[in-house]
Amino acid sequence: MKDITVVLENLSAQDVTLDNTQTLFLEEFIEQDSIYKPPTFFSKNNSIGNFYLWGPVGRGKTMLLQSLKDSYFPYAGQFHFIEFMQLIHKKLSEFSGNSDPLLKVVKNLSIDFKIIFIDEFQIEDIADAMIIGTLLEALLKKGTRLFISSNSDPDNLYKDGLQRAKFLKTINFINENFFIHHLLGSEDYRLKEISKFDSSAKDVNGFEDVKDFLQRTFKQDLAEKTEFLANNRKFRCFGCSDKALWLSFKDFFSSPCASKDFIEIVKTFEWVFISNFHVCNDDHIDKIRRFISFIDIAYQEKQKLKCFYDPNSMINLYSGDQLHHLWVRTESRLHQIASTKYLQNLEKKETK
Repeated sequence: MKDITVVLENLSAQDVTLDNTQTLFLEEFIEQDSIYKPPTFFSKNNSIGNFYLWGPVGRGKTMLLQSLKDSYFPYAGQFHFIEFMQLIHKKLSEFSGNSDPLLKVVKNLSIDFKIIFIDEFQIEDIADAMIIGTLLEALLKKGTRLFISSNSDPDNLYKDGLQRAKFLKTINFINENFFIHHLLGSEDYRLKEISKFDSSAKDVNGFEDVKDFLQRTFKQDLAEKTEFLANNRKFRCFGCSDKALWLSFKDFFSSPCASKDFIEIVKTFEWVFISNFHVCNDDHIDKIRRFISFIDIAYQEKQKLKCFYDPNSMINLYSGDQLHHLWVRTESRLHQIASTKYLQNLEKKETK
């Protein structure tokens, strides 16, 4: 039988302390796993070895499943859901022309992985919705265990999606074949990690350091995608995902962006990160004017925002005269945004 202390010790080594609801999930995992018996050729067994962990954004779902993988299943497959489905579609194209190409994909996956962890499971595409049920069922029949995290209750998956009636069978399958655990609570652990990031520490605001921090926090490489759309226009960025946007102060605010683009950004992204700051004066008047407008909008909309620069150098960020009357307010708001209290007191934005 697995011992929960292994997970707790591994997390403690990373300075992570669990709350009661997170510990409860681990205890229930230990209990369920102790009675799980993998199917054999002679016996299918009815014990459930698959886990579906769901709850609010930032509650530590990814961290908990990662801790299980690191502690007990180091050789398991691990994917973000988008990455997983990209792999499936790629493999399907490779097997096109064959009979039952999806089953051939499953056969290959089950040979490579006896256990698969899938993070941020969320069905939004009809192409995914139409195959995911068959995919999950076939993997389980091959004896592959699945550990899934999601922001959504299984019953709300693919809500209001096209031809959702056809997806209800998949929902029933998940409810019947997974141990469903709702991770209660409201503390956003992702927000906690970002709020305690000390930008005044030496050499922590450079590109590679910020990239490493964001990758650890979001469990994916945001820098893989370096363009995003706002109002049907392409803009360069350091990185983005469906939830987070990482901007270069130097490059983005030098581009012909405007208030309508900033409004679109705060509507689209849960998190915005800005780095690559430099000292400005009245020779950079357009850049500073755009930045002031962005901060006004972000502050008004309670945007989750983190600027990577030494706050002690704030007084030198803009040393001009023409926009001094506006910059005083922006400087004050930047100080508030940089505080731990600002992030911790943010109201959750409505999921788009």
